[in-house]
Amino acid sequence: MLFKNLTIENIGAYQGTYSFDFEIGSPEQNVILIGGENGAGKTTLLNSIKVGLFGSFAYGYKTENKAYYDRIWSYLNNRKRAEEGHRFRVILEYSEVENFKRHTYKLYRGWKISGGAVKEELEIIRDNHHLTDYEKEIYQTRLRETMPPQLFDLCLFDGEEISRIINENLLSSYLKSASKVLFNLDLFEVLESDLKQYVENDLDQNTLSQAEKQLLELQDKEEHLQGTHEARIEEIEDKQHYLSTLEDQLQDLRKDFEVNGGLAKEERDKLQNEVNIIETERKENIEAVKEFITTLLPFYLNRSLIKDSLDQMEDEDSNQMYQKLSNRLNDETMNTIMASVSSDDSIVDSNKLKEGILNQFKPANDKTIHRASFSQRSQVESIHQQLSKENHHFYLDLLKDNQELLGESKKLRDKITANDESKDDFHKIIKEMETINRKIVDTERELEQLEQKHSEDQRALTELSDQINDKKKVLKQNEKTQNAFTISSKVMELSKEFRSLQQQKKLQQVQIEATQMLNRLMRKQNYISSLRINHETYEVVLYDWNKEILYKESLSAGEKEILLLSIIWAMFKCSGRRVPFIFDTLLGRLDKSHKKSVLTDLIPSSGEQVLILSTDTEIDTTHYNLLSKHISHEYTLEFNTEEQRVDLHKEYFKFKESELKS
Repeated sequence: MLFKNLTIENIGAYQGTYSFDFEIGSPEQNVILIGGENGAGKTTLLNSIKVGLFGSFAYGYKTENKAYYDRIWSYLNNRKRAEEGHRFRVILEYSEVENFKRHTYKLYRGWKISGGAVKEELEIIRDNHHLTDYEKEIYQTRLRETMPPQLFDLCLFDGEEISRIINENLLSSYLKSASKVLFNLDLFEVLESDLKQYVENDLDQNTLSQAEKQLLELQDKEEHLQGTHEARIEEIEDKQHYLSTLEDQLQDLRKDFEVNGGLAKEERDKLQNEVNIIETERKENIEAVKEFITTLLPFYLNRSLIKDSLDQMEDEDSNQMYQKLSNRLNDETMNTIMASVSSDDSIVDSNKLKEGILNQFKPANDKTIHRASFSQRSQVESIHQQLSKENHHFYLDLLKDNQELLGESKKLRDKITANDESKDDFHKIIKEMETINRKIVDTERELEQLEQKHSEDQRALTELSDQINDKKKVLKQNEKTQNAFTISSKVMELSKEFRSLQQQKKLQQVQIEATQMLNRLMRKQNYISSLRINHETYEVVLYDWNKEILYKESLSAGEKEILLLSIIWAMFKCSGRRVPFIFDTLLGRLDKSHKKSVLTDLIPSSGEQVLILSTDTEIDTTHYNLLSKHISHEYTLEFNTEEQRVDLHKEYFKFKESELKS
């Protein structure tokens, strides 16, 4: 598969229509270079390729469900999404060889918004022929077989993901999952799983003999226990390597200890404790000041205005009461009141009485400004009460105290420094030795527990194996080798055996290719003579030129990344798959020499098409010049903060322009 063109329309920060030409000029120019600072739209570009190619399958959904459309909604451009009549789509054009003939596909995957809901539309053109709905189903089924989303993810070399694999020691599990996809071994696992499902569910269990049922149960137990056993072995090996490393570190520290000697002073602990108390008090003071600044300070500066606002709200409340009472005491109401309280010999003017009553409630200020609700007035009253309790001198005193505490802390720290000046290295050694000793004790205890469980697993597996063999003999004696159960079991065993042989065969090829590429990329010449990959655990073992084991822990982070890249590159090469490689911010953790070797040796050898997404610090002018002869097209993504959109430039950070000027 080779990408030819990508068009993004109103996706993410890509507001409008953006086109990328991915055509390869020649076999020597296999690189498409796309530059951009962090947040410029590189991740959106990758997501657009993946979604445009796979749709809902890109995220593991078999259909366009609500969860998928929620993701798509978040990808659509915010401004265009709020307006009517805009298109949101990804157009991906690529070519692929089928039955020794190259065909061109053009995928139009778009989304419409109707009534606040998203609806997807897909149009596929194959060699200028529009596919029918039935042909689309066939195409998508074939695509998931030849280029599944898992394979696309393997083609994407994400710098952050590679760093996570290295830091969390996930190399073995990563290689194991990658080999299944690249070498099509997952197809055999699916076959075995389907056969097992058939044996368990589809066969009429009433036709199975008691021995067959028991054999099925025993095989399930064996498979589960074998998986646990293998994981335990891998964990034991990791613990042993870790323990060996700790013991070597402890031995080195002991040598340093014997050379330096000396004892730590008790006074240092006392001084350090005083420093800790002071720093805790300073931190509490700072937090109190921060809390005041971030919450009450704006109101405190305007406390007189808040008091005026509160008084105004009270006047408005009184005026509102006055208006309600005035409306309630109409002529009819006043006549009723007068009739109930007046006597024959007394005459009272109802208008004057009304006016007298209302004057008792009439506020001095009848101007309406806020029209505040009860809750709003309560909020203002609450803030006013808080402000009445605050005094800015308190916080100024806290800041003054902090300055004095800082001086005290500095004096104590100076004493500690003077106390440690002659034996600083020695104290570090003591602390490191104590830490490593604790780690060794903990690791030895964990290792002992693991080895005990390992022995129990072995005994249980041996017993299960004997029981399974006994049941197989019973089945053979009953002459039931022709039934579906036996045939399925034989096919599963044959599939497992074939898969194991294929693993060994492919991994042998990978070992050779990876070693060659590793030595081309490594700065240290003749440092690694060979590497071995265990076909069961996928544990990678390195050997130096003396045929001695070279522990991966001794490699730097950059060298570990080079190791991983070399192995994955070799796996792709040995798989024979023709796919594009995508390097996303891959070079940020490599030094200059390793960057140079990756750009001059690995990338030109990475198949027919390579997409590189980089920042100007990863590939600067020097590294751009190393790569320039391999570039077919180059772009720069720049985020326009004023218009909140991506600007696309058909050059890489103007490096070429700078080079011409110089």
